[in-house]
Amino acid sequence: MCVATLVVMGYVLIFSLAMGMITYAWLTAALIPLQLLLYYLSRVKGLTTLSPAIYSVLFHLFFVVSYRVSAGITGSTLLSLTLVYFCSLVIASPRAYLPLTVINLGTVAALLLLEYRNPTFVLTSYASREEHFIDIASTYAVTVITSLIGLGYIISNYRKEKDNAEERALLLDVLHDEKARLIAVISHDFNTPLISVKKYLDILGSFELTAAERQMLESELRQSVVNTQNLLMNLLDMTKSNDRIRHRSTSFNPLDAIEDTLKVYQDIAREKGVLFEPEIPDSLTLKGNPHLFNIVIRNLINNAVRACKASDRVRLTHEYHGNCHQFSVSDTGPGLSEIAEKEIMEGWQDHSMQSLRSGGLGLILAKKYAGALGGELAYTTEIGKGTVFSLTIPIG
Repeated sequence: MCVATLVVMGYVLIFSLAMGMITYAWLTAALIPLQLLLYYLSRVKGLTTLSPAIYSVLFHLFFVVSYRVSAGITGSTLLSLTLVYFCSLVIASPRAYLPLTVINLGTVAALLLLEYRNPTFVLTSYASREEHFIDIASTYAVTVITSLIGLGYIISNYRKEKDNAEERALLLDVLHDEKARLIAVISHDFNTPLISVKKYLDILGSFELTAAERQMLESELRQSVVNTQNLLMNLLDMTKSNDRIRHRSTSFNPLDAIEDTLKVYQDIAREKGVLFEPEIPDSLTLKGNPHLFNIVIRNLINNAVRACKASDRVRLTHEYHGNCHQFSVSDTGPGLSEIAEKEIMEGWQDHSMQSLRSGGLGLILAKKYAGALGGELAYTTEIGKGTVFSLTIPIG
């Protein structure tokens, strides 16, 4: 609207000079730099509240003077004041509508009353009938064209806001579905250890258990509790900002970073009858965030141990691939079905909870934090033979 106003003022300046209205031309010429200043304040400095207020007051004062030197009620100033009112509404906030309306109506009423009470209030009139018609016709045309530009501006903003609102509504629907899915997964994983505890207590109250039976039940219960703890840690990790985690980069020993994780899952694997073999050199040093590294490895080991049964094997290995470290967690479990692979890939591609299954949250976090470490996470699987997840991190 500032640009449209500048165009209108340019036209008024040319028209005033052509009609010999020198005083009016000087007033218009003086106002153009002020309009440029308002444009600068609004577009460059971002003073979107101050500029419309100055614009409205300034142009009302301008047309008060114009009314006196441009034939008063018989001239085109009232049309121009209507245009100023419209332009002010276009660029102002809704809470300014009432003050702008009062200012505009008050200004017009005061001008009409002053001229009615004192006809000498109007200093000049038209020199000829032709000049009168040209002024009214041209001002009307400018008013219509500028109003059209203003309406276009309003419609354009309305469509943008409508599109944004529709996008936000779609996003809210997606977030709602993901929240429902996440709650379902959390409920499932929390319910599992409770079922195990109840089963254990029921059996203790009804039967005399042998040492082997007691050990088997306690192993199942421990596995359920560890899985739930892993879920809670994953949820906690999700609440941490990416920047706060990523910026904690240092040199670290990977075995030290995952020491507690290895102890927990070695106990779990032993109780399940699964052979767990960590094979990482003691002298190895990585550059990055040890907390993120632990999250990735913890979730990969958790998934591998969960997938295995007695006599299966889980290995954590390290080897060099060009300029990269490669950490692999392999298992001899049942492998991933096509459905499970599809769920993993969908979760990795858009970090969506739509296809999330129990345990899938850990793989989404592992993929996310592998990227935060500057690395990649990939996997291979074969039905009946097992799965290998590989974390590749650049050296240095």
